[in-house]
Amino acid sequence: MKLIGAWRRRQRDRELLYGPKVMLPGGPEQWIEDSLDWLTGRFGVEPLRRPPVLPSDFVPRGYDGSAHAARELCLKVCAWMEVPDDRIRFGFRMNEVRAAARSAAVHRLQAEQRPGIVAVSGLKATMTAAEVDTLAAAGFAPEIEVLAERELQAELKRSTAIVQETDPDRRGELCARAEAVWSVLPGSGSRACWLDLRAGGYDGTAVMLSGDALVDPAAVVAATAHELGHEVLWGYHLIDRQRPDAEAVTDLFAVFHGFGVFMANQAVERVPGRRSALQTLGYLGERGASDALAAYCFRRHELWPVSMLPVMPAELDRAVRIRTFARLASMVKDAEIASIQEGAPLT
Repeated sequence: MKLIGAWRRRQRDRELLYGPKVMLPGGPEQWIEDSLDWLTGRFGVEPLRRPPVLPSDFVPRGYDGSAHAARELCLKVCAWMEVPDDRIRFGFRMNEVRAAARSAAVHRLQAEQRPGIVAVSGLKATMTAAEVDTLAAAGFAPEIEVLAERELQAELKRSTAIVQETDPDRRGELCARAEAVWSVLPGSGSRACWLDLRAGGYDGTAVMLSGDALVDPAAVVAATAHELGHEVLWGYHLIDRQRPDAEAVTDLFAVFHGFGVFMANQAVERVPGRRSALQTLGYLGERGASDALAAYCFRRHELWPVSMLPVMPAELDRAVRIRTFARLASMVKDAEIASIQEGAPLT
């Protein structure tokens, strides 16, 4: 029984690591088909007519991991996805900006003199007011202000709920949930984010990347393609941000625009400096991204006679390649069976 339990735990852990991170209505395969239908209906088939983006062609040979090089790469992704970049602020100090925003929220919370709330709150400032001001003066004032307001309102809501709760068990649950937020450094576990600065009265939006991500150009491309999905899908109110699969749709939007190789390869990566540790990036997971890449290739092939998997194998990680080929083979088999059934005489 212990061996069975250990096996089940390993299977569960593998699914959490490699599978989709959100529930996909109808199952991953059906959800991908339905969502690609919606994307094609909304944006047409032109994104599918363009060739898939390959790392060996897309990433400049002289990429050096600097902020300048990363910005040029981000602008290149914008151009490929045909997303206007004139109102997007690209920044590469996301973790510092998030820390500054949380610190600013804590300073404001303490300055507003709400003793009951302050006594309950466990939100910690990691930067002084002077340090926050210095970062704001360096050009990040809009991002800090918008994020600080968001942090403040969320903390007021959490702490007020704890103060007003009279049931000890329920209060303990609320405190445990709040502690899970308080104990995590702002921005940790994320490599990028999209921010609507118009919420703070500013013009445009921001795409922020963690400085740690800049060393890997593939991570920069994958993260930027995802965040530009937010720019289009959320920025133009094409989907509800609250729908459970909103982030997965954004991943698929990047695949739909040709960045499937990047999204699938980056879905599971080794943690820098920790050889045996793995981290997940994106919301479709390696399996979902591989299946999405297969569906993308199959649809391109249906549009006109092109190679089913055009010049991609050398660009794909081994696990991604195996999964993508297997899903493509299954889709071809299903299409052949459907064709035979449609041509069979009625009995």
